[in-house]
Amino acid sequence: MAQQLWSNVADAYARSFAGLCASSLPVVLADLPPGARLLDVGCGTGALAEEAIGRGARVSACDVDADMVALAHARLGASVPVAVAGLPDLQHDDGVFDVVVANFVLNHVDDPAASAAELVRVAAPGGSLRTTIWSNQPTAQGQLFRAVMEASAAIDPQFPALPEDKDFVRSVEGLGDLLLAAGCREVEGRFVTWDWRVLPDDFWAAPTGGVAGVGVAWRAQTPDVQGRMRAEFDRLRQPLMDGEHIVFPASAVMVSGSV
Repeated sequence: MAQQLWSNVADAYARSFAGLCASSLPVVLADLPPGARLLDVGCGTGALAEEAIGRGARVSACDVDADMVALAHARLGASVPVAVAGLPDLQHDDGVFDVVVANFVLNHVDDPAASAAELVRVAAPGGSLRTTIWSNQPTAQGQLFRAVMEASAAIDPQFPALPEDKDFVRSVEGLGDLLLAAGCREVEGRFVTWDWRVLPDDFWAAPTGGVAGVGVAWRAQTPDVQGRMRAEFDRLRQPLMDGEHIVFPASAVMVSGSV
């Protein structure tokens, strides 16, 4: 599932949803221990790793997609180790990192339980996991895109999905239970909220660039329907505009676990 949704989309992601995901960084990286050894799993463009370095952490990073790793390398420089690797098979020894971060990663992996256990494995005794996911509640951007599809008479494609025996409840409690089952001693979770401000053309780079579910939906349409979708997007986004930007209220689940 992860490979289907996130391969060959790095530039489009960097232009669109990377800004949405980066909005969680001040909360995710709050109160880092001085000089912490931090692993950024699913690093994407390297925004989290860059922020953690600025807060004094000693950072390693990885992403399953080579194009994302290239973007992170360009951002972080050669002195920061960034590897092509993904959950549940990280290329590190047991108990190496004081802080292990998976920012919007566990909601995209093929085996959440095995992936959470792998995050615990590489965390040092006394260390912590910091994880975020999108919840099972509809997002504002998802609701807008759904309205665009309906107004355009677009077809619903077959979206990649986990089998029921692999999936978990996308909530504070569900993510907390996942980390506890993986070996965390205790967990603490909450919702975090913010506003995502994005230029219309940058948002539209996500579907047209093949990013995530909106990319799957876009690719399933005929050229005529795609043309209608853009016109409906430009019409339906108007109530959400603040100057040049669309403003989406956003929320996500954050759960931290101690090892």
